[in-house]
Amino acid sequence: MSNNLGRKEPRERPLLIVISESPDLPADVRARRRDVRRWTPDTARASDECFIGDPSLPATYEWAEGARAVTAVIDLCPVQRARDALHALRTVRPDAAVLLLSKDASDLDKPYDGTLARGGELRDVLRLDLEEELERLEAERRVYCLRTFAEGADIVPILIHADPDPDAVSSALAVVELLGGSHERTPIVALTDITRPENRRMVELLHIQVTVVTEAELRHFDRIITVDTQPRGLQREGKPRVAVIDHHPIEHDYDADFFDVRPEYGSAAAILTEYLRASPQRDVSKDLATALLFGMKTDTDSLMRGVTPADVTAYAFLQSHADLQLVRRFERPSYRAVTAQSFGSALATANCDGELCVAYLGEITTQESHALADLADFCLSIENVTWVASAAVVDGRMVMSIRHTGTGTGAGVVARRIAEEHNGEGGGHATMARVTLDEAGTKRFVGSGEVVAEIRRIVDEAMGAQRN
Repeated sequence: MSNNLGRKEPRERPLLIVISESPDLPADVRARRRDVRRWTPDTARASDECFIGDPSLPATYEWAEGARAVTAVIDLCPVQRARDALHALRTVRPDAAVLLLSKDASDLDKPYDGTLARGGELRDVLRLDLEEELERLEAERRVYCLRTFAEGADIVPILIHADPDPDAVSSALAVVELLGGSHERTPIVALTDITRPENRRMVELLHIQVTVVTEAELRHFDRIITVDTQPRGLQREGKPRVAVIDHHPIEHDYDADFFDVRPEYGSAAAILTEYLRASPQRDVSKDLATALLFGMKTDTDSLMRGVTPADVTAYAFLQSHADLQLVRRFERPSYRAVTAQSFGSALATANCDGELCVAYLGEITTQESHALADLADFCLSIENVTWVASAAVVDGRMVMSIRHTGTGTGAGVVARRIAEEHNGEGGGHATMARVTLDEAGTKRFVGSGEVVAEIRRIVDEAMGAQRN
């Protein structure tokens, strides 16, 4: 399967292709959130909305190769002609989900591969609203393609980001279940251990194993699935092969066999919940639903931050299947007294001027570093504040948690700019991000004696709006 999706910006809408000789079907098909292109046998009607060519030839669909996502409604007779069109489209876009209509069509021999074959006309065969039917088909096709990607490999690691959060861990656990439930064949791995106490509590109470590995170890595998992260800098000449599922901004320094990155979503858990609901094994265990719900709660602040209707739908489904008492146990971790004291000191010395608030915790251990995100979230509730940078020196390196509410430049963009300018690693999405500087950059900050002022200066620069 080739990568046809990974180089398009998220603002482009998904594509719906309608292939029909029926005079009524093209007019009947409407899409709320898709650009619609219709096939026509009339060469004089070729336009931005209509395309021409033999529907049974792959060349007819080459213009769709770079589209963000492709779904098709095919209504041709006889049924073999419809199947030929399906094969031609999938030659160019193997990820395409397809609703195949024909008066003599029957269910395909291989169901649950993102192809729905039904006899009759469109208005007679749909069980759901067209948009809902297409969304389900798309998720079903993605599950099929993901399983095809992993097929035949002895071990396929599922890589999540460093210091994994509940969204990453729970989404990886969902992939394990979708690929057969074997933790030996599909181990969940990360480049660093989990530090935040509520995150550690979740994996302990649900008995989830996350193994710490190195990039060198990962490169020994033929295939890797990355979840809630992207394989930046991992590949060497296209190896290992990767499948990518994420909701952070699209990165461009890798080539993916399977690509599903949706920056508009508030969580990766919402994407994986769609996969689970479209899978033939539709029963979601209580433990998995509990983990996914907690992942969504932490990444979206209980649906208060950066969500879409799809996140809300996934959240409602998970809430009806999860152990809510267990979720509450995850959310209330204990803190050492010294951590609470450093939290209070950081608030007392915080620089909150205008829309930006900067707070500094001083030197803390890795075990205490969860306080950074808590401090950032707390500062975001201060009147008039829409940007927050909370920082600390964690085991010799400066770490910043960045938060943002509102429009314009997102937290992830600011984090990456800071990392590029100050020898660090950084990233995230529009509302939440993280930056870690190297030891040399850390010494420059700490040695200045005005750490809060220096942090404010570099955040201002990254935001592109220097304040007085």
